[in-house]
Amino acid sequence: MITRQHQQEQLSRAYVNAVTARSGHIFDSTNLDYGVDGSLRHVKIRDGRHLPSGHAIDVQIKATTTWTERDGKIIYDLEAKTYNDLVERFNTPHATQLILVVLCLPENEEDWLAISHEQLTLKRSCYWCCLSGTPTENEKTKRIEIPKDNLLDCTEINRLLQKVVDGEAIS
Repeated sequence: MITRQHQQEQLSRAYVNAVTARSGHIFDSTNLDYGVDGSLRHVKIRDGRHLPSGHAIDVQIKATTTWTERDGKIIYDLEAKTYNDLVERFNTPHATQLILVVLCLPENEEDWLAISHEQLTLKRSCYWCCLSGTPTENEKTKRIEIPKDNLLDCTEINRLLQKVVDGEAIS
């Protein structure tokens, strides 16, 4: 049996994959984790054919049961090294934009997933953010706040990818 952490990771990847597929785009997951778990790839239609447009957003995915909600924000303690990786990418000119996606799971493992003949339900949701600023000097964690409005759903994936297609920064 895989670890609790690996279960969380696989559920978070499944969430991103499902929502991206339903939005009409591609989640290209990577097996090599160097701070990027995959990419959201924009799909366009040309002459009745669906094909990748060449525009993408890199994604670092986290899953946690140790999150809280306060004042319309998801509060999460991110590893300091991960925070610094995300900030560095934001500050790198011409780099593929990188977002953090956090799956906020219930504390009890039995509540993570419900399966019936009618539906498969993954409890709670993913939220995204783009971290900017200066690296932290913290050694262990950096507390971040993600607006609850940054719910990772089909509409939001389409909006984020359209910003990239239009040459705009994600923020």
